[in-house]
Amino acid sequence: MPDLRALLVSAGVGAGIAAFTILFWRWPLAMGIGAGILLGGLALTGTISIGHDAAAADAAWRAAAPDLQDPPAEPSTDVVVQPPSSARGHDRPSGD
Repeated sequence: MPDLRALLVSAGVGAGIAAFTILFWRWPLAMGIGAGILLGGLALTGTISIGHDAAAADAAWRAAAPDLQDPPAEPSTDVVVQPPSSARGHDRPSGD
């Protein structure tokens, strides 16, 4: 269930849109209320999608599902690093 702040924001947006469309744009009552419900629902979705602390939510997810975590990446030991071409004596392309 969304917290009280999210519900108040969405109710305010919905009531404001409904009042504006009914009073100033002279929309029929049902259309104004429908627009208020629609935009209030969108405001609720946007308000609850912004979490208070993303790090805490991530830590809670990792604690709840430790088997779904990726293991840390380890460097590969079979990679051979070659020096740049100038260090091997190939200053000019072949054929010159």
